Amino acid sequence: MVLVRRLTLRIIAGLLAAAGMLAACATPPAPPPPPTRGLTATQMAALRDLGFQPGDGTWEFGMSDKLLFGVNESRLADGQAANIARIARTLLSVDIRRGRVEGHTDDTGAAAYNDALSQRRAAAVAEAMIAAGMQRQDIAIEGTGARRPIEDNRSAGGRRENRRVVIVVDAE
Repeated sequence: MVLVRRLTLRIIAGLLAAAGMLAACATPPAPPPPPTRGLTATQMAALRDLGFQPGDGTWEFGMSDKLLFGVNESRLADGQAANIARIARTLLSVDIRRGRVEGHTDDTGAAAYNDALSQRRAAAVAEAMIAAGMQRQDIAIEGTGARRPIEDNRSAGGRRENRRVVIVVDAE
């Protein structure tokens, strides 16, 4: 009788464990929802259309494939001001008036130089946004130097991708 009871308990425990594993495998975890605190569906659609990606409480437009800087450069290349103006006008059209512009560099050169260069890059993009109608006081500028690379700085291609600017919109 005791042997039958132990065997029954083991079978039940095994079945419960198998059922738990099947339940865990049956439904993949849902991706986190995009940040929406205060953003309307129209605003989120506009951000998506522009190429912004949802992050942790923010929407970010990584301009690495659209706005790169040459070595030691902080001046916008031809045509880039027009692209930035289009982004700014779209943000304004859906009543997104505030944002942050982050400048980045590769890791060549001194840290203090890279911090200043990244600040100038962010300022160049912010000025193009201001020229398109955004208010200066509504755009925060941040130079991050080489502290947040997106690619490996050991290759020329990686360093090129790290010489970028990111526009950030908080999901207020």
